[in-house]
Amino acid sequence: MKQLCTAAVLATLTACAHAGSSEPAQRPVVEFSSCAKPAWPQQDLAAGHTGTVTLAFTVDEHGAVKDSSIVKSSGHPALDEAARSGIAKCRFKNGPGETTLQYVWIQEHGK
Repeated sequence: MKQLCTAAVLATLTACAHAGSSEPAQRPVVEFSSCAKPAWPQQDLAAGHTGTVTLAFTVDEHGAVKDSSIVKSSGHPALDEAARSGIAKCRFKNGPGETTLQYVWIQEHGK
């Protein structure tokens, strides 16, 4: 599985995504340069919450997310929703198609 990562400066948060699909020729690949960093909820950042959320979504022929859903929660609903809303703003190549994506965020303390 290919690992794609971007770094967000807000609260020294790092977001990584693991993309996968059953059809490699149709697997949409995120273009992270097209993504704005997710708007992580301040309450969760202040509490030091970390986690992984798995999202499923469909990408249209223009590389835009058509629909998305949370497949597996991180245990922090507001962070899950921020990840889902954030990925909806990204553009993809190699679409259209369906894929899953796993967002991992780690709040680094002391930076």
